[in-house]
Amino acid sequence: MMNSDDKRPEPESLLEIAQQEETAKKRGKLTIYFGAAPGVGKTYSMLSDARMRKNEGIDIVVGYVETHGRAETETLVEGLEIIPLIVTDYKSVKLSEMDLESVLKRRPRIVLVDELAHTNAPNSRHAKRYQDVEEILNTGIDVYSTLNVQHLESLNDTIFRITGIRVSETIPDTFFQLADEIKLVDLTFEELLKRLKEGKVYAKDMAENAVRRFFKPGNLLALREMSLRLVAGSVDDKMLQYMRVHAIAGPWSVTERILLGILASPYAEQLVRSAFRIASELNIEWIAIYVETAKHAQLSDKELEWLKNAMDLAEKLGASVVWVKGDDIAEEIARCAQSHNVTKIVMGKPRHFGLFPSLARQIMVRTQDIDVFLFAGKSEKHIPRKKIELVSPLNYVISAAAVILGSLFGFLLRDILGQINLLFLMLLPVVLIAIFLGRGASIFAAVLSVLIFDFLFIPPYFSFAVSDLRYFLSYLLFIAFAFVISNLASNLQYKVQQLQQSESRNTTLYELSRDLVTSQNMDQVFHMMIHHTRQIFPCEMAIFLPDNGQVSVRASTDGFQINPKELGIATWVWHNGEPAGIGTDTLPEAWAYYLPMKTTDTLKGVVGFHFDNPGQSLTPENKIVIDTIARLGALAIERIGWI
Repeated sequence: MMNSDDKRPEPESLLEIAQQEETAKKRGKLTIYFGAAPGVGKTYSMLSDARMRKNEGIDIVVGYVETHGRAETETLVEGLEIIPLIVTDYKSVKLSEMDLESVLKRRPRIVLVDELAHTNAPNSRHAKRYQDVEEILNTGIDVYSTLNVQHLESLNDTIFRITGIRVSETIPDTFFQLADEIKLVDLTFEELLKRLKEGKVYAKDMAENAVRRFFKPGNLLALREMSLRLVAGSVDDKMLQYMRVHAIAGPWSVTERILLGILASPYAEQLVRSAFRIASELNIEWIAIYVETAKHAQLSDKELEWLKNAMDLAEKLGASVVWVKGDDIAEEIARCAQSHNVTKIVMGKPRHFGLFPSLARQIMVRTQDIDVFLFAGKSEKHIPRKKIELVSPLNYVISAAAVILGSLFGFLLRDILGQINLLFLMLLPVVLIAIFLGRGASIFAAVLSVLIFDFLFIPPYFSFAVSDLRYFLSYLLFIAFAFVISNLASNLQYKVQQLQQSESRNTTLYELSRDLVTSQNMDQVFHMMIHHTRQIFPCEMAIFLPDNGQVSVRASTDGFQINPKELGIATWVWHNGEPAGIGTDTLPEAWAYYLPMKTTDTLKGVVGFHFDNPGQSLTPENKIVIDTIARLGALAIERIGWI
C-alpha cells in the first residue's frame, strides 16, 4: 500500500498556491457567463444578476453591453449606470468601444463587459477586450463578462473541424482559467433554433444564413458538450486547488512535464493547441522548444511567420519557451527533455515516410523512457509551395572562372601530374567554392569540373565521349563527393556563425552581470545596461523608474524619443507589470518595446527598446535575451536598494 506521505503536496506547490492567493486578494473577481453559442442568454443572465447586485446596494456600472436589438435585453439595461462608449472612425465606419480610462477613473465595485473575445478598434490601448478586462481586474474592480466556447484558443482547430468556420476572435485559455466563477448558461439546441426562427437572436435574413452555416443541430450538440466539459473541468481544477491548500491526500503530478517540439510548419499552431490541451487535462507544466539549425537561414517569410505565430501562441497559453541552436534537432530536444525532467514529448506526425528515420523516430530512440505523442495537423487549405530563391549569378560566374583557371593550370602540367593528381587538382576549386560560395555553386562547379576533365584529360581527348565505364563511375563518385563536401562546408560555415553570435551574446551578458554586481550606484547600473545592450543589439534604449505613481526617465540614449505618449506607455507597464508597445498586443502602435524590470517577486522599473526593424529584431530568441537584460538590471537595482 502506498504511504500517505507520498500523496502529500510538495512544499513548493503550497508556496505557489499561497502566492496565487496573495495576488488574488489584490485582484478583482472575474465572473464569466459561458455558453455554447450566441443566443443562449448569456448577456440576459449577466444583466439579471447585475440588477440584483444593484438592488443589494452594490456599486455596479455598464462598461459595454451588446443587446443586438433584443427588446427583453434592452429592458434589463434600463436603470443601470452606463459609461459612455468611445466612438472612432475607421475607414469611414463608426466603431464603438468601451472607454477603459473612464471605467478605471470611475472605479465601481463591479463593471459589466460583454463579449470578452472581441477585437478592439485599431489604435486602442489593447488589441483585445480581454486585455482591457485584465487591466480592470488588476486595479481591484470585479468584472462580469460573457464568452462562447468557440472563442477559446485551444479549441480553435476543433471548432473549425466541427463547423467548417475558422473563429478569428479568441482568448487564451490561461485567462479563462483565471476566472473566479464560471456560470454556464445552457439551452437545448431545439430551443435555440426556435429563438433563431423567431428573430430573437438575429434579424430574420441573418438568422436563415446562420442556421445554414453555423447553427446546425450537429454543431450545436458538439458545442454544448464541449461547454459542459469545460465548466466541469473548471470545477475540478478548483477542487484540486482546494485539496492542495488543505493538504488533502491526492495524486499530485508536480514532477510531470510536457515538452513540445515546434517546427516552421503551417500546422505548428494546431500542435501548440494540442499540447496545451494535454497539459491542461493533466494539470502539469509544459515547455515549447524550437531548435535553430542551418536550415533556419533558408526559411521563407511565410515559414518564419508560422514559426513566430506558434511561439507567440505557446507563450500566451502559458508555456515556457526555449530557443536553442544546434545541428541535430532530435539530439537537442532529447537533451532539453532530460535536463528539464520531461515525461512526455509532443511532436507533429510525419506526413511522409522515406528511407531515413523521421524526426519523431530519432527522438523516440534517444528518449526511451519518455512517452512521445504524435499529432497529425489538419489541412485547411492549399499550402503554398516554398518558392525557390535564385542564388546570385555572380557566384556561378566565379565558380566557372575558378574551375576554368584550375583546368588551364592542370592542362599545362598534365604530363607532370598524371590523371590521379589532376583529378585532385580539379577537386580543389570545388572545395574552396563550397566553403565560400555555398552548396549550389559547389555542385555546379563539380559538374563543370567533370565535364572539363573528361574533355581535356580522358581519351578520346577533346570529346565528351567515355571510352571506359570506370571513368563514368569515377565521375559519379566525384560529384557525390563534392555534394557531401558542400553540405559539410555549408553546415560548418553556419555553425561557426552561430557559435560566434552565441559566444558574443553570452560574453556580453556575462560582462553585464559581472559589472552590475560590482556597480556602486544607480548611474553605474544604467550606464552598464545601456552599454552592454547596444553591444548585442543596435538599438535606442531608455530606463524608467517610479516617481510618485508615475515613471520618469533615469537614463537613455540620445536617439530615444521621450514624449508624453511614450511616458504614458512606460507608466502603464509599471502599473500592470506586462510588456507593451510595438511587437505586443498592448499599444502596438507605440514607437518602442517596453518591458517590466522584475525580480522574483517585485517590480523595479521599466526598460524601453527601439529597433529600426522591429519585425526582425523582436524574435522569440531575442526577446529571451532582452528579458534577461531587464531581469539582471532589476536584480542590480534591488541590490543597491533603490526601492
